[in-house]
Amino acid sequence: MSEQLKAEMAQRAELFRLLVDRFGVDVLDLVSQYTIDQTRRRLEDADLDSRNLNAVMELLWDQMVQGTQFQVEERSSSCLRLRVTQCLFADEMARLGATDIGDAFYCAYDFGFCQGLNPAMRFTRTKSLMKGDDCCNHTYQLT
Repeated sequence: MSEQLKAEMAQRAELFRLLVDRFGVDVLDLVSQYTIDQTRRRLEDADLDSRNLNAVMELLWDQMVQGTQFQVEERSSSCLRLRVTQCLFADEMARLGATDIGDAFYCAYDFGFCQGLNPAMRFTRTKSLMKGDDCCNHTYQLT
């Protein structure tokens, strides 16, 4: 992770901690929804060759920040399951004491990504490193 990205994350954490302290945790709900909506629109408008589960791997996971560790647990034309055991975004936001803010900015992205990539794609995650779990369990399903 670059020093520039770490600095941006620290600034974001500091600013949004002030906003949460002043206006309450509902600020993070707004941030999360904004992240989802913006990401969805960006992916809907993208000129992509593919909008299937292979595209999830190519556009998201193959481009992931170096140092992120994950295993593919299932991969078919209708289901992709990943177990993420190290996430540099979660590590850095934990170091900053701002995992709640990280969840709203970085983890919410996954939902918007799938909504915009393919409306028939469903994304679920019941465990999250950002929330203190031992892994993130990402499941992408095409219906």
